[in-house]
Amino acid sequence: MMTRRLLWVAGVFVSTLVLSQPAGSIQDLDGQPAPKFSLKNTKGNTVSLSDFEGNVVLLDFWATWCGPCTYQLPFLDSLASKYRNRGLVVVGLHVDDRRPPPSEVEEYLLDKRVHYTNLISTWEVDEAFQVYAVPTSFIIDREGTIQRTHVGFDARTAPEKIEAHVREVLGLP
Repeated sequence: MMTRRLLWVAGVFVSTLVLSQPAGSIQDLDGQPAPKFSLKNTKGNTVSLSDFEGNVVLLDFWATWCGPCTYQLPFLDSLASKYRNRGLVVVGLHVDDRRPPPSEVEEYLLDKRVHYTNLISTWEVDEAFQVYAVPTSFIIDREGTIQRTHVGFDARTAPEKIEAHVREVLGLP
């Protein structure tokens, strides 16, 4: 009886999430130019997507309160190190531009030993990328076109898929 009730509650929850999404799919952005933006990093300096022109960019929308995001951070940090010399740049975008303050996001990243660039996103940038769940990652090619989109992070399967897609966009076997 308890299992049925839990399944019913889970079904209602998932249905609510699906029905509350806007028309279209986030994957509709694949093959489209990445929306341009300029945002502040955790130290208050302005960084633009165009600063990474000519590189493959893995853009990751995340939040400190997101459990799967926490699991993804070390993976993305290792990916950034592994493919840096091949032209990969990993850029994190913390989705809540009001909570916690940027200084606390920076402390959080230092505590997690994350070394790649992190920015504080805004509602406008989140909307431009159709981010309705975190983590959401985009792999952008050297010409600025979104090639792959990943929503969520399952530690059992996502690292292999994301790395394969990064290698593909970098032109590696």
